[in-house]
Amino acid sequence: MIDTKEKIRNAALKLFNEQGIDTITIRHIAKELDISHGNLQYHYKNTNEIILVLFKELNEGFSRLFAQQENMEHITFHHFRTWVEVLIEQIWHYRFIFLQFVEVTRRVPEVKIFYNSWDKSREEQLLLVFNTLIKEGIFRDDIPPYIWKNLVTQQYIMADFALSHNEIKMGLKGKKAVQYYGQVLFNQFYPYLTAKGRQQADEHQTAN
Repeated sequence: MIDTKEKIRNAALKLFNEQGIDTITIRHIAKELDISHGNLQYHYKNTNEIILVLFKELNEGFSRLFAQQENMEHITFHHFRTWVEVLIEQIWHYRFIFLQFVEVTRRVPEVKIFYNSWDKSREEQLLLVFNTLIKEGIFRDDIPPYIWKNLVTQQYIMADFALSHNEIKMGLKGKKAVQYYGQVLFNQFYPYLTAKGRQQADEHQTAN
């Protein structure tokens, strides 16, 4: 059963995604739920508190996705491609954060602290995935370690700001946005693929 706090978070997420954080207040969220703003503030004092909780939800979702990869001894090309798209789905679900990332971190400084605390663990998790794909013969084994670390940074930049590009240029919605940017993000790996990996990538592209 969904409790009141979860209903509040769901309503806030919907409104933030639709209208951004600039115009949505506690009163708007309360109206969406047909409750008094006083009742809502019993659970969350202001929208900044809700934004922080939603950001923590996003982080927990990412953590679960990375944990799934860490627990797998073998990663196939198809599984890795699907995993990349699921990451983009998570970003789309909480898209207001990414569309207003700088403003969110200024308004809720704790978000910036949490975000920066990810760096070490996320880098280790992605490098572990890359190493597994090297062992599977999908990624090349002649790439220097510093290039792989650089690729982690590139993935961060691409994933974090893909939806800003979409908002300005593409205007895609829902599944179409997820599929398009999942493919763009995945294509960054093409130069690092072995002949086996490139063949599978080309077959996937042809199939779509």
